Amino acid sequence: MLLTPEEFGQLKVDDTVEADGLFPPLSKEPMVLRVAERSETKIEFVVTYFGVTLGRWQAENDQGRLTWRF
Repeated sequence: MLLTPEEFGQLKVDDTVEADGLFPPLSKEPMVLRVAERSETKIEFVVTYFGVTLGRWQAENDQGRLTWRF
């Protein structure tokens, strides 16, 4: 799980979250998710890995249940 509902509620634009890297056996480098946009129920992240932008991910909080779109 990338975030808990409590962590979701505390994030603001430009905050960052680190997640496990794509290839843990090869490198401990984390993916970095930076909050690009935020509403009360949705956060859009810009995701980078080794400084390379992978794209945007969205997390939506629906009554304490987080749904991700990659």
